[in-house]
Amino acid sequence: MYKNRIKTGSIILLISVFFISACTQEKKEESTETKALMVKTESAKKMTFAENLEFPGTIFPNKEANIGASMPGKVEKIFFQPGDYVKQGAIVVQMSTEMMILSEIEYTTLQKDFNRVTNLLAKGSITQQDFDHVKAKYEAAKAKYELVKKNTQITAPFDGVIVSHIMQEGENYLFSPSLDLNFSMTSGIVKLMQINPLIVRFSVNEKLLSKIKKGQIVKVITDAYPEESFEGKVSLIHPILNANTRSVDVDVKANNKKQLLKPGMFARVIVQGIAHEGVGVPLTSISRRGNSEFVWVAKDQKAFLQKINRVAISGDYAIVNDLDEDTEIIVTKKSQLADGMSILTEK
Repeated sequence: MYKNRIKTGSIILLISVFFISACTQEKKEESTETKALMVKTESAKKMTFAENLEFPGTIFPNKEANIGASMPGKVEKIFFQPGDYVKQGAIVVQMSTEMMILSEIEYTTLQKDFNRVTNLLAKGSITQQDFDHVKAKYEAAKAKYELVKKNTQITAPFDGVIVSHIMQEGENYLFSPSLDLNFSMTSGIVKLMQINPLIVRFSVNEKLLSKIKKGQIVKVITDAYPEESFEGKVSLIHPILNANTRSVDVDVKANNKKQLLKPGMFARVIVQGIAHEGVGVPLTSISRRGNSEFVWVAKDQKAFLQKINRVAISGDYAIVNDLDEDTEIIVTKKSQLADGMSILTEK
């Protein structure tokens, strides 16, 4: 009987161990199932993008000139004030007229002599030599009068804006060439600038020079008007590189009808790159650890962390390297994931 009791107890113990083991296994399976995290995914897709290039630049006038005379004289009248717009050919400065009056008298007198000898030559009343002598005097007087007149009534060589008065009315003008700290001429009576269009000048490293073409349309942005962009066109690629910086200056001609842009302003020139194809992932799917970026990839109902290299941004997507098209990218609950963790996916 004692042996039967031991045998019966052993059977009960085995059944209990089996039952406990089964329950434990069931709990493990249930625990494993409960650890599977429900996440949303999105497929990486092939996209066309253009990598933009940005260069810092400085705004310059399209043209500038210090207007003066080639002959000394007194400044009688300046007809425009700083900020005034001037049309090409308009009289800007009136110099003293004494020299012009004298040269005009000489010119008109010799003009009458020339008309008279022209009639006499036609009638054969004078020799060709006498006629040529009077003609030479007349032409010399005419050239002198036109030169003095040009230096008495000084006109604008191009459309522009008067920037400053270098001299004042009543001062005696004498041409004396000199330069300021920016190597601009300071001689003259008034400074004239053409500010529509304007020139935006920036430097391009020789490695990027092949991406810049004459006639290329670019976008100009300034700190003064960050919400507004200005369209420009590459007008000049300077022919010589700076030997120290290995870069070349590029000029962009930009429209300035509203005259918002001012010479001396800082500007950023945006050059749109050539279109390329790449694999895009949502910006919201990217995680950062230190200086590296990663995405969570869903594969075989598990989450795996994969390092990426971002090359461009196109709207809400980042163009990345090292990813194949149609790779399932996890876009939710990134902070709850661990490498190799079980997941359940939905799109």
